Amino acid sequence: MVKAHIVNHTHWDREWYFTSADALVLSEQLFTEVIDELKKHPEANFVLDGQLSILDDYVALHPDKLAEIKQLIVDEQLFIGPWFTQTDAFFAHGESILRNAMIGIFDSKKYGDYMKIGYLPDTFGFNAQMPTLLEHAGFDNVIFWRGIHLGEHVASPYFKWQGLGENVSIYAINMPQGYGTGMLLEPTAAYVDGRLDRAIDFIEKYSKTAEVLIPSGNDQLNIISNFAEKLAEINKMGRHDYQLSSYQDFIQYVKELPDLETYRGEFRSPVLARVHKTIGSSRMNIKLNSASLEQKLLTRIEPLLVIAKASGISISERLLMHTWKKLLEGQAHDSLAGCVSDPVAEDILHRMKEADELCDSIENTIVKKIADDLELNANEILVFNTDLHDFDGFKEIQIVTEHKNIHFPAFQNATIVKEEFIPSRENVLEETPAGNRFIEEPGYFVLQVRVKIELPGLGYRVIAFEENDRELDSMVAANDATIQNETYKITFQDGEISLEKPDGKRITSFISIEDDINAGDTYDYSPLAGDIAELFSFSKASTEKSSEVERLILTGKNNFPLDRLTKEGNGRLQIKLILELKKGSELLDVKVEVDNQIKNHRLRLKVNTGVHTDSNIASLPFGYIKRMPEFPANWQETYSEMPINIEPLEQNVTLTSETESCTIFTRGIKEYQQLDQHIALTLLATTGQLGKPDLAYRPGRASGDTTKKGHVLIETEGAQLLGKHSFTLAIYLDNQAFNERKTAERTKDFNQANVSYQRQPFNHFLHRLDNKIQKTERKLGAKQTLAMLNLPKEYLVSACHPSYYLANKYIIRIENPTSLPQKLELPNMRFDYVNAIEETVENQDSTIPAYGAVTLRLDL
Repeated sequence: MVKAHIVNHTHWDREWYFTSADALVLSEQLFTEVIDELKKHPEANFVLDGQLSILDDYVALHPDKLAEIKQLIVDEQLFIGPWFTQTDAFFAHGESILRNAMIGIFDSKKYGDYMKIGYLPDTFGFNAQMPTLLEHAGFDNVIFWRGIHLGEHVASPYFKWQGLGENVSIYAINMPQGYGTGMLLEPTAAYVDGRLDRAIDFIEKYSKTAEVLIPSGNDQLNIISNFAEKLAEINKMGRHDYQLSSYQDFIQYVKELPDLETYRGEFRSPVLARVHKTIGSSRMNIKLNSASLEQKLLTRIEPLLVIAKASGISISERLLMHTWKKLLEGQAHDSLAGCVSDPVAEDILHRMKEADELCDSIENTIVKKIADDLELNANEILVFNTDLHDFDGFKEIQIVTEHKNIHFPAFQNATIVKEEFIPSRENVLEETPAGNRFIEEPGYFVLQVRVKIELPGLGYRVIAFEENDRELDSMVAANDATIQNETYKITFQDGEISLEKPDGKRITSFISIEDDINAGDTYDYSPLAGDIAELFSFSKASTEKSSEVERLILTGKNNFPLDRLTKEGNGRLQIKLILELKKGSELLDVKVEVDNQIKNHRLRLKVNTGVHTDSNIASLPFGYIKRMPEFPANWQETYSEMPINIEPLEQNVTLTSETESCTIFTRGIKEYQQLDQHIALTLLATTGQLGKPDLAYRPGRASGDTTKKGHVLIETEGAQLLGKHSFTLAIYLDNQAFNERKTAERTKDFNQANVSYQRQPFNHFLHRLDNKIQKTERKLGAKQTLAMLNLPKEYLVSACHPSYYLANKYIIRIENPTSLPQKLELPNMRFDYVNAIEETVENQDSTIPAYGAVTLRLDL
């Protein structure tokens, strides 16, 4: 006889094929019934899914229930938190996953205690660094479902999961049959014999333990009424011992088990459950917006808020958390993955639009208030460094000026890399002390200028330009189809792009773009039998060059059927490919602008790396994972979907040998496939269906409930992504093998922020709030140059933000994405070691662990 820990819970999708508004209406009644049932039965308990956002939504409607909720939490009847939303674990940045826990825990405390469990019951697989992230957020355990291969990864569903580093491991509890194993807990022979006992037998066969976990609940499912009475009846019928329990009680049992196995690696194997291996390119507009917002928050807004607080500008960290919440609401597993209905996708993108506006307005407020306090002139530019190291390199700054006859006395090699001329306007109202008058407003230029500059760490300086007798150096059209710098030479000839390095190595067909039919849905790409990918052809090439920058621009328009799957109608695919080389840069910058006017297709950019290897290396939080592109021939015998070698990346992917390597850095492109010496990055995988049955890579039922009885297929015309999309990446080729630290440093360079501000009279709407932000009457005492912190270059910073808990403190996180521990030596700095949720921790050796991070709390 096995003791079964029965845990009553609900898994609450905030949105899916229904909207968050729909879910709120459901919760308004259902959560009230949960509270009433728990009050009526003090012996019962209930897990509210593990995400706080749904409780916040309910309490906003029912503030009168707050006292009852707090008491139920005190009595350990209601378990809430720890996440703000149920995070995706592959397509969200590692810092976003941490913010999800940080904000969920911070807000949980207004209700009482939170569930100290890394509870992720439905996420589509897990990156190999989840133990590291969870441990840094104060968890020593995880409960999960998808991605495990029992018998291969581990023998038992109860084990220790180790991060990439040696020093981090957490207790892992897998639910092999999902979070709905116990479902409705019906006291009938059909339920006990046909479902419950079978499930217990299955788990015990693998675990070999005297006790097992049986979650009892499902999507949007209510609390089970009269739980204890039903258990008593079931105990009269079944072959096992069924006990009302909690996740915490079962975790304690697992912690006491002897000789637990240890596993290191990711969980992305579709054996007992689908993980949707090709979902990394579904609804790419959501993924691109999410990645853009992550970088804006991490590299601009959070460090700018620290600078603001040090400058006497009061902006609450609550506004920062509010902005993060808008993003995190779209990073739940269904939402960020993209397997949602069109109305839900519109909601996600609208929240991300709001988050983007909040970011812009926070930045606008900070930079303008500092510039106003310094009383800068129109020819003076405030240039920020949001990194925590002194900076010596190139920044791009925006300036507005009446003409281009200017120069920067301190920066002789300043170059215009982008320009726009705004024509003059007549009959423009000017308000003066003597009254209103109408004038002709002169035309002006909005210039993007590249300058080589030195900047203090976590601070700013003021630079100035002057009028000149000649125009500032700018890009001019050239007649050839070749660009080059010290590192690469790129040529377009006979329809092909070739790359040449100074050592003479030449790669033909270096970059190509291909398109094939997508017979899949929003969960997965699916090939069509007999279809062969078509190579996109460019018909026009042009170049723009200056002394500092050279740019190759390729354009083409290829005709396809409007619907590639049905071959009906006439459509077109128009692409502009921009390759840019900068003087002194190791990176080839690539921008792809796509005007998509065809449906049901997959568009991929292929890079011929020239590196012959049978493996690839992809980045993940605080580290890298090596993958082998292979899968078994008879996969249907074991897997619920094909374990195709289409894989996720966080920010870069590399092919390497012992003597050379090629790394691709991406912003928002989250899916790749190694094809011999090529890396194929998926740009778009468009579809008009939420879920389809019988796909080539995913046989059987449709995902997303759409083949359940009474359910209908749901069209997703919005997932065809008709319209314009922009993708950015960079490529680096090295004559040496892959290096973890240098790759991480280049990733930081690729994502560095360009933040500048000019008080100018020409356009008060380059920044939306410029004409509304009032000058502070009280002088802030801002300095002409601010230098807050200059860390040694060997320390890689992954986060810098104001403390969530202490007004006069700020947080920095230093990562070590390498296999060797790194000594932390900062003798002149005063700080406390904390974890991500700002609990004090010990670090007696003063080291940053291998494939890990340390968080420091400093005085402002």
